[in-house]
Amino acid sequence: MAKGKMKQTNSTFSVIFVIQKGKCKADGTAPILARITVNGQMIHFSTKQSILPERWLPLEYRTMGKTKEEKAINEMLVDFKATLKRSYSDLIYRGEVVTAAKLKNNLFSLDERSNGIMELFEIFLKDYERMTITEGYGKESFFRYRVTRDRVQEFLWSEYKCKEYPIADIDKTFLEKLFVWLRINHGNCNNTAVKFIHRFASVYHLARDKGWVNKNPFGGLRLKLDTVDRNYLTKDELEIVYNKQFTSKRLETVRDLFIFSCYTGLAYIDIKQLTFKEIVEKADGRLWIVKKRQKTKTPVTVPLLDIPLMIMEKYNGQGKEDLVFPVMSNQKMNDYIKEIIAICDIDKDISFHCARHTFATTVTLENGVPIESVSKMLGHTNIQTTQLYARITNQKIQQDMEVLAGKIEGKHDAPPEPSTETKGAPFQAKSILRTMRKFKAERGIAD
Repeated sequence: MAKGKMKQTNSTFSVIFVIQKGKCKADGTAPILARITVNGQMIHFSTKQSILPERWLPLEYRTMGKTKEEKAINEMLVDFKATLKRSYSDLIYRGEVVTAAKLKNNLFSLDERSNGIMELFEIFLKDYERMTITEGYGKESFFRYRVTRDRVQEFLWSEYKCKEYPIADIDKTFLEKLFVWLRINHGNCNNTAVKFIHRFASVYHLARDKGWVNKNPFGGLRLKLDTVDRNYLTKDELEIVYNKQFTSKRLETVRDLFIFSCYTGLAYIDIKQLTFKEIVEKADGRLWIVKKRQKTKTPVTVPLLDIPLMIMEKYNGQGKEDLVFPVMSNQKMNDYIKEIIAICDIDKDISFHCARHTFATTVTLENGVPIESVSKMLGHTNIQTTQLYARITNQKIQQDMEVLAGKIEGKHDAPPEPSTETKGAPFQAKSILRTMRKFKAERGIAD
C-alpha cells in the first residue's frame, strides 16, 4: 500500500480548457472542452459552455471576460477546475489508481448523474409531440411543456450559469428556488408558477420511469393553487348577450359560438374540431354531441337543446369539410368576446372559456341539474374539478330552500307553550342560558 501511495504522489495532473473550432454551432460559437491529463494520459469532455472563437484567449484558457456572459463562463471554468482538483485529491487520499477517465467518470459518473434535465426534457417533448400526431394529444399542452423547458433552461443559466444540470441533484431547495425565480423574474402569479412546477414534475417522473432516479423531490413541496373567483354570465347577462344585435358579422359569429358553448359546455378547441360524425341521434329522436375532449380524451355526451341546434342550423355548410362551424383562432375569439361584453355593458372580465363556467353554473346547476351530471357533460374525471366551474349561487340556494320548504312546511303542529319559568324567553335550556350570560358578563358583552 505504501508503494501505491508513493506512486500516486509522483503522478502528474493538469486541467486546461480549449475550444473546438472545427465544430462551431449555428450561432458561430465553439464548444469549450476540458482537457484532463494524468500521467501523460489525456481525455477531453464538454463543459456545456461555448464562446465565439475570437473572444477566446487560448494561452490563458479563458474568455476575454468583457461581457457579463463571458465573466460568468470564466467563473464556471474556475469552479470546474477546482472541482476536478478536489476529485483528484480525493482519489489520491483513498489510495486509488488515478486515470483521466476515472476523473471524468467521478465528475460525471456513468450512473444517474450523467443524465441531465435538458436531456430529459428533449426526450419528453419528442415523445409528447409524437403523441399529438398518433394519439391526438393536445397541441396546447405540448406548447406549455415547451415553455416549461425554456423557463427551466433560463433558470439554470440565471442561477447556476450552466446549460445542463444533473437530474440526481434536483432537490426541494432547487425546486423552491425555481418557484421563487418564476414569481420574481417572470412576474408569474402563484397559480401560474405552481402549474409550471406541476408540469416539471410530470417530466421528472419520466426519469423515475426510466430508472435514472429513485427519489421524488416534488413530494416534499408545499405549493397550493389559490382559489380563483372564476367569472361566468348570470341568466340576465346571458340573455343580454344572446339578444344583442351586431352590425359586424365577425362579432355576431363569435357571439353565436360563445352562446353555443354556454349551452353545451364545450371548450374552444372542441367546438373548433366538432364534426357532423360526432352529432348522434338517440332513440328519443333528440340529437346529442358524442365525442372525446381534446384536452383529456375523456368521453363527453351532451344533449343539444333548442338554442345550440338553431346556431348549428344557422352555420350549416359554412364549416370546412366535415366541420360544423367556421372557427377563427382562440386569440381572436377572446379579443372579440371582450369587445362583445363591453358593447353589452357587462362589467366583467370574460374570455371564451368562461362559457364553460356559465354552462356549469347558470345553464345547468341553477336549473336543477345535479352536479354529477354537470361533471359528466363537462368531461371532468372528478367532482372536485367541476366544483371549481359550477358556483353555488344565492339564487340556487333560494331555489333549493323553496323546494325544501314545500316539502316540510305545514306538516307540523306549533310547539307547546313555554312553561312559566321560561315564558317570555326564547325556547332554550336553562343551563345554556346561564352559561351564555356568564360568558357575556365576564367579557363585558351587552345582550
